[in-house]
Formats: sequence, structure tokens, C-alpha cells
Amino acid sequence: MKKYFWWVGILCLIGVVWGGYGWWNKRTQITIRPEIATAVKKDLQVAFGIDGEIVAEVYQPKFTIAGRVKSVLVKEGDSVKPGQWLVTLDSTEAQKNLEKMLRDYAKERNDFDQDLQVTYVYSVQTDTLKRILEKNQWDLEKAVLDVELKDLALAESRLKAPVSGIVAQIAVKPGDVINTQNQVSLITIARPGELMFEASAEESEILKINEDQMTEVTLDTYPKISFPAKLSFVSPIAERNDSGIVSYPIKAIITDDQEQKIIDGMEGTLNFITKEVKGVVTVPNSAVYREGNQAYVDVINTDQKISRVAVTTGFTNGREVEIQSGITAGMIVGLRK
Repeated sequence: MKKYFWWVGILCLIGVVWGGYGWWNKRTQITIRPEIATAVKKDLQVAFGIDGEIVAEVYQPKFTIAGRVKSVLVKEGDSVKPGQWLVTLDSTEAQKNLEKMLRDYAKERNDFDQDLQVTYVYSVQTDTLKRILEKNQWDLEKAVLDVELKDLALAESRLKAPVSGIVAQIAVKPGDVINTQNQVSLITIARPGELMFEASAEESEILKINEDQMTEVTLDTYPKISFPAKLSFVSPIAERNDSGIVSYPIKAIITDDQEQKIIDGMEGTLNFITKEVKGVVTVPNSAVYREGNQAYVDVINTDQKISRVAVTTGFTNGREVEIQSGITAGMIVGLRK
């Protein structure tokens, strides 16, 4: 009987020790590496960004003559082609305005000629003959000009689309009077298909930029998507704001919209890539630690056990680091604070 209790005691002691070890081992696994990350294969870049926004490519044609609007031939949302009529003026009134402009010019020219003649001495007969000849010439030219003015008035009284595009805005209606001196934008045509991102670089940034540089755009609307872009303009002329801060306008064309809807006014960042490695395995910087000259990561196995693995590191952008050997994409690694 005593022997039986002795064996029971030994078994109980073994159970307590084994259970305690298991509890401690499990506790160690949970508390040592509470934060994890997945090794992923991606492009790793060093870049700096400049804030800006999407600016649609727009055209705002204007009349070259004054007149009264006869008709508006398009509506907002219409597609137009180059040369298509958009707005027409009353051509009769336009012709009158052209004739008045011509008379005003002729009078100014005549006054100018008379001022020049003051320096010369002419007889009354010579002066009178000169004026008669000039009048006859004017009558002849006037007959020709009447026809030309009518054709010109008809042509210039039609506002035409300069490019293919979409009518984005109309700010004119029949009966409005067009004044060439302070003519506002009558019709705005947006040209789809070319998405322009505009920004302003500071003095310290412009020195890092060249037109062959790789760029991409990230938009606040699509924070997880990078849109490839190509620089199209870097201004050599500085702009100075009211506070005296100097900046340089830059423009980039988005070359791939990633099948997303991108519209005028969307804000974001133009990123300039200064160095890049493509298709490499990466982990957060905090996953890598060193002992001497050797780098390690802690791999979380499928059974939740932790294995220390030696790795070879490469390029880093300050947040993530390239792993050249030791682990593969998809492995779970622990993070160190």
C-alpha cells in the first residue's frame, strides 16, 4: 500500500512539473513577441514627396470681336470635336462693330498722317488734289472691305472648340453682350485622358529633381494605390508668395490610372524615387536585430514556436529592409520594440 502511494506521488509531481513547464513555455511564447508582421515580396524605394493636386487639362476659347450672343449650341456634358460651333453672335451686329473699329483706326491713321504733314509746306492746290485722290482710294478699298468684313464678321461670330473634349462649364446665354476688353470665360472644355498633377517644390527640393526621375502619385482618396507618373514640366523660374517663400512649379502626367476614377481637384503627393530595388523580400526594420556582425529575425512557426533565423540584409528605406537570404515571403516574423 505504501508503495502504491509512493508511485502516485511521483506521478503527481511529474504532472505538476510538466504542466508548469508547458504553462511557462506558452507564456514565454505569447509575451516575448506580441507583435508580428509578414515578410512580403515588393518593390522597395527611397523617395521624397511634394504635396499638390490633380488639375484637369482645360481650354477656354474666347471671341475676338464684340457682339451679342445669338445662340448657345452645346450644353454641359456634351462631347465636342475640334472646329465644332459652340456659341454664335449676331453677325450683323458683329459686322457693325468691325466697321466701327476700322473707322476708328482710319481716323487715327489720318490724324497721324496730318501730324506728319505739318513739317512740310504744301500749296492749297497740291493738298486738295492729294485729299481727293485719297478719298477715291478709300472708296475703292471700302467696296472691297465691305465684302471682306461681312465674311470676317460671319467667321469671327462663331466660337469654335479648339480641341476634342467634354463641355465642363457654360457661363453664357443668348442675349448676353460680349466685350473683348474684359471677356470672361464663356465655355470650359475639359480634355479627358490626360491627368495632370501639379505641385510646387521648395528650394531644397528642386535641387533633387531632374526630368528623367521616376515618380509616382498617391492620392488622399486612394491612400493604398500608387499611380505611376512622368514629369512633364519643371519650372526654371521661381515664384514668391506673400510671405516671401520661394517655390518652383512642377507638373507630372499620370501614366496609369489603375482603373480608378481620378478627377480635378483631388489632393495628394508627388513622390520622387531616388533609389529602388524591385521584387525583393522585405520585413519591417524592427523585425531585424543583430548580434555582432550577424543579423537575425525571429520566425513564428505554424506551431507558434519561435525560431531565431540568421538573415542577410540589403537595401532599406528607413522603415523596411530587404532580406536577401534566410527567410522567404509569407513567413511570420516577430517585431522588437
